[in-house]
Amino acid sequence: MSPNKKMAAEIRAAYANYGDDPDKWPQEVKHRIQGQTEEQHTAENKILRHLILHGYTNQYIAQERSKTPQYIQQLRGRMGRRGELDYQATQDELTQLKYNNEHLPKNKQNDSSISTAMHRDKDWVCCMREKLREADNETRR
Repeated sequence: MSPNKKMAAEIRAAYANYGDDPDKWPQEVKHRIQGQTEEQHTAENKILRHLILHGYTNQYIAQERSKTPQYIQQLRGRMGRRGELDYQATQDELTQLKYNNEHLPKNKQNDSSISTAMHRDKDWVCCMREKLREADNETRR
């Protein structure tokens, strides 16, 4: 079922179950409908989600996609609350991260400095560095 049809069915069901006054509908029903209207998985939202999952900063995404940083922050927050924020990286990104990790001065080899050098979110850098450490430990066994 398409998102619009699903949302329309949800609204019809709310009218049938709770009457003509949306103010009297349960909060849960209103939130569910509102969530569907705010965030249908359009092509643009799929691009934004991809950029977030690959660790790009809110500022960078906002600048590249002509959105406000607040909108990106809200989307990132919703993804986190829904458990959809599972960071990803391509092999090239991992190679770049490994290079930065090895070639920055010792006092700059922390998540914050690396995230600044790569223009990525600090949480993404932390997560990906952990994956690199795990992979390195696996190859040593």
